Amino acid sequence: MRQGHALHPRLQVIEKELAAATTRAARLVDKVDEIGFRRRPESGHWAIAECLEHLNLTTRAHLPRIDEALEIGRLLPARSPRRLRRDFTGWLLCLIWEPPYRHRMATTAPFVPGSMGSRADVLAEFVRLQQELTTRVYRAEGVDLTSLAIVSPFDGRVSYHLYSCLRVLPTHQRRHLWQGEQVLARLPVAHTETRLEARGALWLEEEREPG
Repeated sequence: MRQGHALHPRLQVIEKELAAATTRAARLVDKVDEIGFRRRPESGHWAIAECLEHLNLTTRAHLPRIDEALEIGRLLPARSPRRLRRDFTGWLLCLIWEPPYRHRMATTAPFVPGSMGSRADVLAEFVRLQQELTTRVYRAEGVDLTSLAIVSPFDGRVSYHLYSCLRVLPTHQRRHLWQGEQVLARLPVAHTETRLEARGALWLEEEREPG
């Protein structure tokens, strides 16, 4: 999504991470049917649908906070640091959330997925929100991202600067996409791409038969 000027190299990395997460999510969803999309591997563990919906809830909660910070930043003198660095909180969250991870973390109630649409609907919303995030990455060019604080929507006691926020979000996405991929590996074959491919092969074989 080019906006007419070059991005800071660190922002380019974030843009690529968001694009990679979008591709990864699409591939994950494409490998399951509707039942497999909603099937939990066991009690207390999320289904693939819940992993993606949690990411959608997370992005929706962050977008207005990012917009508010960018609006404030545009009122300040333009100053984009030559080298962008995460603050300690951003560094720690990226360290904790980067997969593969060993420890599960409970999420707060507003980010626990509830009712969800179809595979296509959930993925389409994920893609739309990724585009919204990418737009904010471009708007962040030329803004002093390390001087603008954002309060975490997960916990009001936690805050980090805007650059850290933009680094944390793709890391958080990788965490739950990896989680979804582990769920996929445990699903019965009947609800995965393997089964769908077998059905397609059977259909082709039947089409080749005379009469």
